[in-house]
Amino acid sequence: MRLSKMCVPYFRSSDVGSRPTRKPSWRIAVAIAMTAGMAACSSNEPENIGQIGAVSGYLGGVVADEPRAVRNARDVLSAGGTAADAAVALYATMTVTKPSVAGIGGGGVCVVHDRVSKKVEVLDFWPRPGTRTSSDQIATTIPAVPRGLYALSARYGRLEWRSLLSTAEQYARLGVPVSRSLVNDIEANQDQVYASPMLRNSLMPNGKVLQVGDRIRSVNLAALLTSLRVQGPGEFYNSALGARVADAVQEAGGTLTADDLRNYRPEWKTATEVKVGNETLYLAYPPRSDSGPSVISQGEELGDILNRYLADITAGDNSAQAASGRSGFVVVDRAANAVACVTTMNKPFGAGLGAEAFGLGLAAGDVAHAATPLIGPALMVNPYVWEYYYGIAGTGTPAGATKQIATMAEDLIGSGAASGIAMSTDGKASVNVIRCLEGTPPHPESCRFIADPAGGGMAGTR
Repeated sequence: MRLSKMCVPYFRSSDVGSRPTRKPSWRIAVAIAMTAGMAACSSNEPENIGQIGAVSGYLGGVVADEPRAVRNARDVLSAGGTAADAAVALYATMTVTKPSVAGIGGGGVCVVHDRVSKKVEVLDFWPRPGTRTSSDQIATTIPAVPRGLYALSARYGRLEWRSLLSTAEQYARLGVPVSRSLVNDIEANQDQVYASPMLRNSLMPNGKVLQVGDRIRSVNLAALLTSLRVQGPGEFYNSALGARVADAVQEAGGTLTADDLRNYRPEWKTATEVKVGNETLYLAYPPRSDSGPSVISQGEELGDILNRYLADITAGDNSAQAASGRSGFVVVDRAANAVACVTTMNKPFGAGLGAEAFGLGLAAGDVAHAATPLIGPALMVNPYVWEYYYGIAGTGTPAGATKQIATMAEDLIGSGAASGIAMSTDGKASVNVIRCLEGTPPHPESCRFIADPAGGGMAGTR
C-alpha cells in the first residue's frame, strides 16, 4: 500500500539556553511524545486504509454518468483514497461499463485541487491524432488514458495504482450488467455501432441492442487492464507490447505508430482563473472568443467569461462538437481535495476500430471531432484557506455547454442570471455538479451532489 504521507511523531529539543528545573527520565519523555504523536496520527488517518469502510462518517462524494463507476469511486473514498484515487478508479471502470465516452484509447481533461499543497492545476490528456502512414487510413488517436490516469495517481493519489484498476479488470473479465446509461448510448448510435465489427460483436450481438441487465464482457480488454495494473503504463507505451498494438491498429486501418506511443506525454497546465467573490473559479480551458454579447449582464468577471463561452457556441460550425462522445464527472473527498473531469472518445464509441486483439478501441482522430470541448470542467475553491465550494463537468457539446453555463450562472451569480441564455439542443446535455456553497471541510452538510438525469448516472456519497 502506498501512502503519500506518513504520520511520524515529531520531537523538538529544549529551547537553547533554557534550564528545566527537573530532569525527567528520557524514556518517559519519549513514551509521552510517541503516545501524543500516534494519537494525532490516529485522529487524522483512518485505520485499515485501502479497505472499504476504513473511513467512517462523511467520506465526500462523486457524481458521474454511469452508476457502477460511481459505486466503485465511492468505495475508493470509503477505503481512504483521495479524490484523485477515486477519479482514476471511476475512469477505469467506465472504460468497461460506458465505452461510448471512455476508453483506454481515449482521453480527457481534469481540473485538480489538492488542499495540502495548496494548488489547483489542469491535467490535459486530450487524445491527439496518431501518425498517418498511408493515405487510406481512418484517423485515430494516440491512447492517452493509461499515462493520463497514472499521472493523476502519481501526483495526488494515496492508494496503490494496482488497487485502483482491479474492479475494472474484474468487470471486463467476468462481465458486468449493462446500465441504462450505456443502452441509451447504443440505441442513439445504432448505425455506427452496427457498421463496426469490433463494436457490433460486443454491443449488438446477433444484431440486437443489449438490454439493461444483459452482461457486457471483454476478455481481451481484461488482459490489457491486467498488464496496466501489474506493469504500469510503461509496458504499454515503451515495450514490444506497444509496437504490437501499433501494428494491430495499422492493420485495422487506423493511424498509430510505436513512436506515437513512446513519445506521448500528458501535460500539467495552469488553470484559467476567475474571481467569484472571495473564491476563485478554476477552468480547464479559456474561452476561444475575446468577447461576447452581454447575455449574462451580472457577475462582473464571471459573467464576462461565461458570455465569451456562449460566443464560442454560436461561432462557426459546431456540428462535430454536437456529435462528440463525452461525459463529465466530479469527485470530492472528505479532506476537500477535488477532481472534475471530462472524458472523451471524440465520437460516441470512438472511431469504431483499434487493436481488437487487445480489447482496445481508439478515439476518432479527425480534426473536427478531436477538438477540445466548448467549455471544460471547473472547480471553485477559496485560495486563502483552500476550502472546496463548487465543481462542475459536462459533455461540452453545444447543448451541454449552454446547460453548464446556465447552471454556473444560476449557482454562482444568482437566480435569474441565466434567463437570457438560449439553450442549445445540439448534442447530449448532461451536467454533473457538487455544490458546497458554505465550504468544506468546515461545512460538509452544505454539500449537494447532483447527477444529471440526462446522463443516466447517479450521485454516491455518505
